[in-house]
Amino acid sequence: MKERSADFLSIPFESKLLDTNHSSPIPPLQSLVEVEGVEVSESILEMPSKNEEERELGVQFSAYAAEAAHALEKDKVDELSSYGVTADGSRCWRETGIEQRPDGVICRWTMTRGVSADQEVEWQEKFWEAADDFGYKELGSEKSGRDATGNVWREFWRESMRQESGLLHLEKTADKWGKNGQGDEWQEKWWEHYGASGQAEKWAHKWCSIDPTTNLEAGHAHVWHERWGEKYDGHGGSTKYTDKWAERCEGDGWAKWGDKWDENFDLNGHGVKQGEAWWEGKHGERWNRTWGERHNGSGWVHKYGKSSCGEHWDTHTQQDTWYERFPHYGFYHCFENSVQLREVQKPSEIDEQ
Repeated sequence: MKERSADFLSIPFESKLLDTNHSSPIPPLQSLVEVEGVEVSESILEMPSKNEEERELGVQFSAYAAEAAHALEKDKVDELSSYGVTADGSRCWRETGIEQRPDGVICRWTMTRGVSADQEVEWQEKFWEAADDFGYKELGSEKSGRDATGNVWREFWRESMRQESGLLHLEKTADKWGKNGQGDEWQEKWWEHYGASGQAEKWAHKWCSIDPTTNLEAGHAHVWHERWGEKYDGHGGSTKYTDKWAERCEGDGWAKWGDKWDENFDLNGHGVKQGEAWWEGKHGERWNRTWGERHNGSGWVHKYGKSSCGEHWDTHTQQDTWYERFPHYGFYHCFENSVQLREVQKPSEIDEQ
């Protein structure tokens, strides 16, 4: 308990957040057009198992990029009408366009709206690529939909590259949200940045909530949150944090509990690790336990902590210092895996064709 606790509040991806006993789970946020043969770099597939979430996220980003490239390439080669009916009877309307943004970036986009044959589902998808002649490139997509049972969903994804002071920077971001007819709701957000000089920064925030009147077993909650982030300066210094908490409706009030930790190290391995586990009852009762470790490169670690119920410790232990100096998935991994983004053409290259 004096160390960072296990992932007892770990939140899974997407609709896994919702109890499978619900009769109407949130629809998956996927395109109605399947993209086959998505290539994923070996650097993602070979990530250690402890980084399963980041590996899954990397695979998702690759799938988004392949899907966007597929949709835009299809518009280049096919003279599709603005209206059509698919094999299953769904009706679709398509628009395409090219626009210039205020910063001079040229954006080419395609948007499709559709309704199912039984008119139970309505959806919209937009894909785009954008570039200028000075090194900026972008791929992105937006999707949304709803159905007759009250399910609503939307998602946004974008990856881009740019030049700053002669160095390349890569950025990826995604935002997904969904809600079903019973009021169950969830959202996931991610953001990543990689610089050619070695800097990297990543963060994510996920939350989910279900109807507060739902009967739950002891230890289960109606609302969950999870945040995590990490930042690397490219020279061996890094910071990390995780913050997880849950809320449970107990009739006339809410009980809450959580667990968080963070660490901050410089390039010499000097730094601090610290954390807290806490609980708050519906009538204002409180409990917490904090812990910390101070590392100074001497081979000894100062460990300390206390709790609201009277616990206290303050010791020095002989042990090595370990922290993650550089990201396991960094700039060159991201660059290698951004195949479709690198293939986006500059406006001048398109004009020459």
